[in-house]
Amino acid sequence: MTTVLNRSHTAVELRSRRSGARKRTDKIRAFTVLGLPAVVLYFFAVIIPLILAFRYSLLDFNLLTSEGPFVGLQNYQDVLTDPEFWRAFAFTSVLTVWLLVSANAGGVCLALLLNKRRQVFNALRTVAFIPSILSGVVLSYIWATILTDDGVLNRMFEIVGLGQFATSWLGTPLAAQISVIFVSSWPSVGFATVVYLAGLQSIPLELLEAAAVDGAGPRQIFRAITWPLLRPSLIVISTMTVIGGVKSYDVSAVLTGGGPAGATDTPAMQILRHGFVENRAGYANAQAIILLAIIVIMSVASYAISNREGE
Repeated sequence: MTTVLNRSHTAVELRSRRSGARKRTDKIRAFTVLGLPAVVLYFFAVIIPLILAFRYSLLDFNLLTSEGPFVGLQNYQDVLTDPEFWRAFAFTSVLTVWLLVSANAGGVCLALLLNKRRQVFNALRTVAFIPSILSGVVLSYIWATILTDDGVLNRMFEIVGLGQFATSWLGTPLAAQISVIFVSSWPSVGFATVVYLAGLQSIPLELLEAAAVDGAGPRQIFRAITWPLLRPSLIVISTMTVIGGVKSYDVSAVLTGGGPAGATDTPAMQILRHGFVENRAGYANAQAIILLAIIVIMSVASYAISNREGE
């Protein structure tokens, strides 16, 4: 009897091992077919260019020669001691903070207004999301015709008797900064609205109905149920907004070209200018590496803050 039990146990163990080996083989095949091409593509499209960028940042390299003398960390020192870089970074930081506030506040408000089950609200959702579909270049060209000295905005001020508010929106430093920040925040609000709408519609109606039955008002329901369950949406929007704000380029490039007097210049614009106009590829690569490090740090900080606020 003992021998029969031992044989049965051994057979079960062998079948279990074969099943485990078969599962591991299936996982390896699935990764080879589905995952390996993505890993190879990421390696050649991201990792190798990043390694080359770091290598070139250590050289006095330009695009007209294949090599340049090794200068070590001199390019990084030049970037970090360049007042123009810090001025551009200061404007980009203000832009990023404003994008965070406007995207989250505006996105939540619009999502709550549009979270209805009627046909007209479906059309309004599409209207709210249209700015996010258009590229920043297209939006900037549209707003460039509105914000010129004789554009639609100044004419509207004159028509309604508020001509004292008409100004050169793209010709003075402060007005140009306000214009770039506004045009940049417009599509981010539409994107945040769609993400928050998805989060709102994933909340079980039973929770909201139970809270209403217990006597909770709309504000109490939002504070105790809705907002905590929107934490994943908050994290996604905040992270994407920080990344987009720090590496912003297209709106400033089209609207103002970084002017006037460098008031709307951004690090991304400086990288292209140093690399392709001034032919200082080593310096530009060092600036790109520094910008990448800043994006990583700010993204991690944004994720940590959003995650803590959602708890």
